[in-house]
Amino acid sequence: MAKRKTIFRTAAALLMTVAVLLSCAGCVVIGNRKPIATIVFSNGTEATIRLYPNKAPNTVDNFIKLANSGFYDGSPVHRIVEYVLVQMGGPANSDESDAGYYIKGEFADNGFVKDNLIFNEGIVGMARLAADEDDKKFYNTGSSQFFIMLEPKASMDGKYCAFGKVITGMTDIVAISKMDVDDNDYPRDEIYIVSLRVNCYDYKPNEPKTIDKSSVDIY
Repeated sequence: MAKRKTIFRTAAALLMTVAVLLSCAGCVVIGNRKPIATIVFSNGTEATIRLYPNKAPNTVDNFIKLANSGFYDGSPVHRIVEYVLVQMGGPANSDESDAGYYIKGEFADNGFVKDNLIFNEGIVGMARLAADEDDKKFYNTGSSQFFIMLEPKASMDGKYCAFGKVITGMTDIVAISKMDVDDNDYPRDEIYIVSLRVNCYDYKPNEPKTIDKSSVDIY
């Protein structure tokens, strides 16, 4: 009888442990919590983004370095394609469009197979230069600009680096996408990033590997 009670108590304890772990599975991965970026916009809204260093390590490292250095603070949302994407990340108050360097494109068509994230709603991708023809020569021209998807876009899978996903505030991103824009997709009413910071949690970012822009022959 005593032996049965011991077995019952052990089983109950195991079930309780499993239940606790399952209840936390959606919020914390023990010993491996992914970094979270928080964007605060000038209209008072904010969004949080889960980053995936296991999918696109150098892209995430570059994003973290720029964000936590304050690079994105004050930079505008400069492109809105309704129902498709919202783009931002160029330096504030500058004629430049990037961080002054390029990074390698971490996506399948560029020989990087680890990044298998699909471009669905809420996915965050790294922008790059592009062309209708001979697009491959622009594969390694990502830098600081990034975009948030509003709908699935299979034509971008494997051709752009997906490195994060919006986990809160997607409704506000959609609202931003409804803003009136000019013929160049630039919002007529100003909206910009007040702050963008990343809490790395258990992840320790490395110094990102960069490419000298002068070494890339794209024209």
